[in-house]
Amino acid sequence: MTKTKTYAISYFLGRTFFIGFGFSLLFRLLDKDTWIAAILGSILGFGILLFFERIKEKHALASSLQKILFFVYNFFVFSQILFIFETFCSSFYLIKSPIFYILLPVPFVIYKITKNGFSTIAKVTEVLFPLSFLLYLLVVFGLFKNLNLEYFQPVLMADSKNLFLGTIYFAIYSTAPFFLLWNVKTDKNLAKSYAFSMVGILIIAIFITGVSGPNLAQIYRFPEYMTLKKIKLFNFVEKVENIISVAWLFDLFITMAICGNNLKECLPTKYNKWTYLATLLLLFVVAWYTGTHYKDELLIYHALPIVLGIFMLLLFLFSLLHKKKESTT
Repeated sequence: MTKTKTYAISYFLGRTFFIGFGFSLLFRLLDKDTWIAAILGSILGFGILLFFERIKEKHALASSLQKILFFVYNFFVFSQILFIFETFCSSFYLIKSPIFYILLPVPFVIYKITKNGFSTIAKVTEVLFPLSFLLYLLVVFGLFKNLNLEYFQPVLMADSKNLFLGTIYFAIYSTAPFFLLWNVKTDKNLAKSYAFSMVGILIIAIFITGVSGPNLAQIYRFPEYMTLKKIKLFNFVEKVENIISVAWLFDLFITMAICGNNLKECLPTKYNKWTYLATLLLLFVVAWYTGTHYKDELLIYHALPIVLGIFMLLLFLFSLLHKKKESTT
C-alpha cells in the first residue's frame, strides 16, 4: 500500500456510510447544525483512527475468536452497503427494475475483483479516485452559486444531547469502514488521509444545508442526491445528477470489494472458492429479502451507528485481550 493508494482508499471508505444513512439521519437529528457535528465528529474520528493505527500495528487478527468477529463485522457491513446500493439504484437509476435484477451482478463482480486479492482492489481504487474527485469538484463548483447563507442562521439551535449524539454518530459512520483494513498492511497515513476525506464530507454537509435548506434536508432519504438537482452546466444543461452521483456508487463498490476480500480471507483454505461463493450468494439473498421488506430494514436505520460502534469496541477489546493473554503465557 503506497501513500497514494492509502489516500484513495481512505477517500472512498470515509464517504461510504453517509449516502442514504449518515446525512439523512444527521439532518433529522440536528437540522441546520449538522455541519457542526461534522467538525466535532471529524476531530473525534481523527483520534479514533490514531488509536486504531497503533492497535492495528501491534495486534494482528491472530485468534480464531478475532477472525470470527471480523468475519461477522464484514458480513454485516457488506449487507448494509448492499442495501444502500439497491435502495439508491432502485430509487434513481433503475426505478422499474426488480430488486433481484439490480442485485444479480454484484456477487459475480465482487467475486471477480477479489480473485487476485487486495492488490487488485487497491489498483482499481487508485484508478477510480481521479474520476471520483473530478466529479466531486464538479459538484462544488456547480452548487456554489446556489449557496444561501441564511439557511445557516441561527447557529447552535440543536439540543445539546442531539449535538452530542450527532458527533458520536458522525465519528462512527466515518471511521467504521476503516476497520475493514485491520488485516491490510497500509501506509502509516490513515489518520491524515481520513482528515482529507472528512474535509470533503464537511463541504457536502454545508452544501446540503445551504442549497436544499434544513427543512427539505430533513425530509429526503437521499438529501445529497436531491441537492444535485440544483446543478446546471452552462446555465442550460440540467438533470446531470445521475452522472455526478456515480461517484457515490464508486464508494459503495470499493467498500463491498474490501469486505468481500476480507470474507474470503477469513474462510477456511479448504474449499475456499466454494464457501466464498456461497457466502456472496447468501449476502445476495439477505439483500434481496431486505430490499423486498424495506420497512423492516429501516429498523436498522437508527440502530446502525450503535451496532457499528459495538463492533468497533469489540474488535479493540478482543485484540487487547489476545495480546494480554499472549504476554501471560
